[in-house]
Amino acid sequence: MSKDDDVNRRSAASSGVLSRRNFLKVSVTGAAIASAGGLSACMIGPMAAGKTTKALALYQDTPNRGRRCGGCTHFREPNGCEIVAGAISPNGWCRFHEPLPA
Repeated sequence: MSKDDDVNRRSAASSGVLSRRNFLKVSVTGAAIASAGGLSACMIGPMAAGKTTKALALYQDTPNRGRRCGGCTHFREPNGCEIVAGAISPNGWCRFHEPLPA
């Protein structure tokens, strides 16, 4: 590398000229940050650790063939569940339903 090349590189860096490599770094970093922000905006709301969404549990506010959340081992008074996040109706039902022991 000649002395002139070295001087040209330093002057380009100090003058604020953006190299192709730096441009790509900045672009990829910006895209990653924007994607992460977009994904977090899609979240429905805060969900308790280890709990699934109502949609994934196929939760419904009505009983299914006589089975209801109020008669399930996972139901927690007054309107909670060990497995499903959010407020649960005692008259609801989901695919994780386990009847209370008789």
